[in-house]
Amino acid sequence: MEQSPWDPEGVEVGLDPAGRLVDAAWQGLLARVDPRALYKRMLAARHLDEHLARVAPPMWAPAAGEEAVSVAVALLAADDEWIYPGLRDLAIAAIRGMDLAELAKQALGAAYNGRPGAISATELAVAHVPEALGVHLGMAVGHAQAHKLDGCGRAVVALFGEGLTTTGSFHEAIAAAVVGDLPVVFVCKSQLWPEGAPAEAGLLGDSVTERLRACGLWARRCDGADVIGVARSLELALQRARDGRGPSLVEVVVTPLHAPQVPSHRDPLERLRRYLEATEQWSPTFVAAIEAEIEGQLGRAFTLAAGGA
Repeated sequence: MEQSPWDPEGVEVGLDPAGRLVDAAWQGLLARVDPRALYKRMLAARHLDEHLARVAPPMWAPAAGEEAVSVAVALLAADDEWIYPGLRDLAIAAIRGMDLAELAKQALGAAYNGRPGAISATELAVAHVPEALGVHLGMAVGHAQAHKLDGCGRAVVALFGEGLTTTGSFHEAIAAAVVGDLPVVFVCKSQLWPEGAPAEAGLLGDSVTERLRACGLWARRCDGADVIGVARSLELALQRARDGRGPSLVEVVVTPLHAPQVPSHRDPLERLRRYLEATEQWSPTFVAAIEAEIEGQLGRAFTLAAGGA
């Protein structure tokens, strides 16, 4: 399949746009992470985003096209490894096992402090999303410093969008992590805009990976439409942190699916579906069954959160 302007450069690919494994070496990861389970969880994340889109609570932003990041982080971080999510990462708590009714209540502002989108699941090691932009990066670095002092061999993960890389809080967090050689994995979601990003996106337009390698950070760039590649990059970064080899960055180039004329292979669900279909692990019946299950669970959760029967 010919590369389109929507396809990122300088990424290591596990699944190509046609859904084919590019190398047999990737089979090892698929042996550890069931691709059907990946598809089910990404589909659940997409449906959660659609439910939130219908309600449109304040501070909510669409996350369609970013499911590979949420699923990889939620599944590969150990149960006792803390995750500091951003505003578009609500699906992580659900994938980690948060009760959907509680998640819906928090997302709609019907629980705790009443601020919509203020998801917190401390029992699942998912940190609260702070109201001030970028504050969670410093919190994640501080948490990683505690892990290093404790010598527990655990990593901390912090997620954010590319726009945050232009702020002082981001550079302060990176500098502290590098100087302290801390076990923190920064996961940056960069968006690719073939015809130019809107001014409000706050992007520099270059590779965050290249910038941070110059700061002495181990960094890897991957394609957000390729869940296998994302999972492999994150797996390597987490293992480095656990082994005491310092901080790292995983830059994931995601595609805003709401943009016009986005090719279908830029959708991580569609690319994994192509792989499952080619390997005879996908069928319309399989998808219909899991969609009915997901929609039933989410429907009940949001009805309860809204005060319905």
